Amino acid sequence: MTKTYRYLIGCIVLFLGVSLSGQEQKEIARDSTFDEASKTFLAIPLITNDPAMDTGFGGLGLYFFRLDRKDEISPPSLVTFYAIYSTNNSYIFTPIGRFFWNEDKNRATVGFGTMRINNDFIYDELGNDLRLAYSEIRNFLTLEYSRKIIGEFYVGVLYLGTKTKYTFDQASDEVNDFTEEFFRQNGIEDNFVSSIGLNLSFDNRDYPYYPTRGFTFSIRPKLNAGWLGSENDYVDTDYNFAYYFRLKENMILAANISGGIAWGDVPFDGYQIYGVRNSLRGYEAGKYKGRNMIASQAELRWRFYNKWGAVAFAGTGSIWGNDSGGEEEFERKWLPSAGLGLRYMVSKAKKINIRLDYALGVDGNQGLYFGVMEAF
Repeated sequence: MTKTYRYLIGCIVLFLGVSLSGQEQKEIARDSTFDEASKTFLAIPLITNDPAMDTGFGGLGLYFFRLDRKDEISPPSLVTFYAIYSTNNSYIFTPIGRFFWNEDKNRATVGFGTMRINNDFIYDELGNDLRLAYSEIRNFLTLEYSRKIIGEFYVGVLYLGTKTKYTFDQASDEVNDFTEEFFRQNGIEDNFVSSIGLNLSFDNRDYPYYPTRGFTFSIRPKLNAGWLGSENDYVDTDYNFAYYFRLKENMILAANISGGIAWGDVPFDGYQIYGVRNSLRGYEAGKYKGRNMIASQAELRWRFYNKWGAVAFAGTGSIWGNDSGGEEEFERKWLPSAGLGLRYMVSKAKKINIRLDYALGVDGNQGLYFGVMEAF
């Protein structure tokens, strides 16, 4: 039995286990409702599959609460604790808090974490395989605050700091030495990125954790400068647009466009990364990188029975702008993706789904994902 099939069987078993009703559900994915109107705690075991991390095992804790019980307009605030350790010795640990208060006039995000991703990528270079094996060890901090200005428009400020270290010790000596020399020749080295920026956003969705209608966008220009501690001076801008339309009572159409652009002395670890934040599913996160990226996707979400649902999704994107010799290997002008997924709502109070998705890309890229909440 291949590793892919073993992982698929494991995901299905876990998915069905988490979705069990009655006492079994309480034991596996506990929805402890302290106050149905304000507090909910979910503890969910996870099996993940990322082509870069292989199969990962861990868990996700979600705690929903209201900063002011009398505030019935603000969405519930959320604190999450995510921890994964994978079969190729990669790991991620990150607590993140999202806070809403004062009738949703104020929003804030606080997050920090550490991760090690052991990458082993193969690229097609003029018909020959080019293998790069390296580890990215990252520690990060993100702080953001936004204030509603008029209507559903928000203006905010943010800080992002990320320290990245590269090591070459996960493959054979030959591959490790080749990759290290490739990085050296292309000026790819350990780096610290420190930036401040703005968040210009609009959000009229009916509910941020499971929207059924509405539109949201966010444009986040950021300045990376030496006086902030950054080792490179450059500007980058991320953007994200999403639209949700209810076709029927039990069917929703969702569409998303996301990406970013950067200019100046942009370091390798400051590049846009294809496949993160689910844009798009089916590709190894980190295999394709560039100064500029765009990804678009649409998803049909169907609640077909009680807490059960299914989705079908498709999209395409591109990543480009690398002009430093060998870095062009990380570019890709066309990256389509399509897939199917299954959903189970583990918390009706907060409308939280667990999801199992299979996505297929080009050139053998594919992925099977077990996660919590929707992709976008």
